[in-house]
Amino acid sequence: MLTAPSDIRRTDSKRAAPGVIEISGVDALGACWVHAGEAAAMVRSLKYGRSTELVTPIAAAMTAAAPAADVVTWVPCTPERRRRRGFDPAELLARALARRMGLPVRSCLRRLDRQPQTARSRAGRLAGPDLRVRRARIGGRVLVVDDVCTTGSTLRAAAAALRSGGAGSVVAAVATVSGKLPPRRPTPGPQPGGQPLP
Repeated sequence: MLTAPSDIRRTDSKRAAPGVIEISGVDALGACWVHAGEAAAMVRSLKYGRSTELVTPIAAAMTAAAPAADVVTWVPCTPERRRRRGFDPAELLARALARRMGLPVRSCLRRLDRQPQTARSRAGRLAGPDLRVRRARIGGRVLVVDDVCTTGSTLRAAAAALRSGGAGSVVAAVATVSGKLPPRRPTPGPQPGGQPLP
């Protein structure tokens, strides 16, 4: 069983390249590993094997990858998944990450849909979950935590909800990220007249 991030680095998993993913509404995304091999096994073990002892090493790795923020929250799993597991993996990671970063943690989002992302069709996964803000006004820079980012739709839905609740900026941190997301668009360079693109 994996017990520390160093176990992942010694295997076939690759470290996630910083700043290579762009998700609408998310100003920055920090990811520890590409979702493959031992890294994927570690996240699956936390989520489906109830290996909550993995929260500490995953959160330790996420601390180094997480963008700066004023408050930490998480993308909630469905109520049925929480009941069945007895915990919400993203909440455990968010709370551990907030402790390490010295930030307050708040339950800012509520999930209105009942179907987990993994049980949806491709179109359903791309549409993302139905998320709403719990609190009337959320200010500052909010760090939203999830365990895995595959299509980016969950983080996009979270960012939209948080911004509708008043978040000035939304950043995200995940343990693993799919290698299938589009690369970040290049920074606009100078035009023929020497002026940068707007």
